[in-house]
Amino acid sequence: MSTMIEIPRSPVKEVRTALNLTQEEMARRLGCSYATQRRLEYSGKLPRVQAILNNFQKLAKHAGVKVDSAV
Repeated sequence: MSTMIEIPRSPVKEVRTALNLTQEEMARRLGCSYATQRRLEYSGKLPRVQAILNNFQKLAKHAGVKVDSAV
């Protein structure tokens, strides 16, 4: 089970909507399951799984969305 970190808003949804992606498309780009992506979006948390976090940071940069440096 992955450890989760708390953040104040849902950057996953913010990035997904900025890139005009569906939840399923976002999950593919993050390299995780649809269920994991959905949980992250609705919980406002990011996993500490490095591969998913790295993919998210690349997508955020591409979308022009600033993400807290703690992420």
